[in-house]
Order: sequence, then structure tokens, then C-alpha cells
Amino acid sequence: MITKLEVLNAMYPSAKWVLRGNELEWLDSIQTEPTEEEIQVKIAELTAAEPLRLLREQRNQLLSATDWWVLPDRTVTQAQLDYRQALRDLPTNSPNAALDEQCNLINVTWPTKPEA
Repeated sequence: MITKLEVLNAMYPSAKWVLRGNELEWLDSIQTEPTEEEIQVKIAELTAAEPLRLLREQRNQLLSATDWWVLPDRTVTQAQLDYRQALRDLPTNSPNAALDEQCNLINVTWPTKPEA
């Protein structure tokens, strides 16, 4: 679930404001305070983008865990290269990625990691 804090930080990263409970106190004299409608639109936008953001985050962790495979002093196998490419292709190949009720990714087919 996207919070109002995340939304305000995404909309106005340098603005000055305070959130007291659910009440927003706008302290910035340069930027105008967003309307509730603007906040709700941004919440919808961030919520729609969340599955792919999480997918990329998990994908990047899996890629990082296999970076050592491609070090110059190692011989990488074709299966390892294919796995890493499949990970890089995941956002494009997972257009129906979504979140379940517990905010876990669903509708993503993760590639099988080959032996190291």
C-alpha cells in the first residue's frame, strides 16, 4: 500500500511540509500544496507501478547474486548467460505482473537458476 508520505515525496521531493496523522501542514512557500485529487491520482499511479518496481528490485538482487559468474577470471557457461539474460528480460516478459492480497508478486515466471 502506497502511503501519503511516499506520494508527497514522489510529487515534491524538496518541498517543506509536515504530516500530523492524516493531516498535511504545508510549510513550503515556493511550491503549491497538492490537492487531494492530485494526491489520489499519484497514489493510483504509484500503485499501478508497484508490481514492476518490486519485480525489478527482486530481479536486480538475483542478478547481483550471480555477478561473480561473469568475472574476468571465470569461464561463464551458456546456461548462466541465458539465465542472466532471462532475468534482464523479465520486466518486458511479465506484462501481467501484479500483487496479491499480501503484496507478493504474482504472474511472474522466474527463470530457473543453473548450477554455478
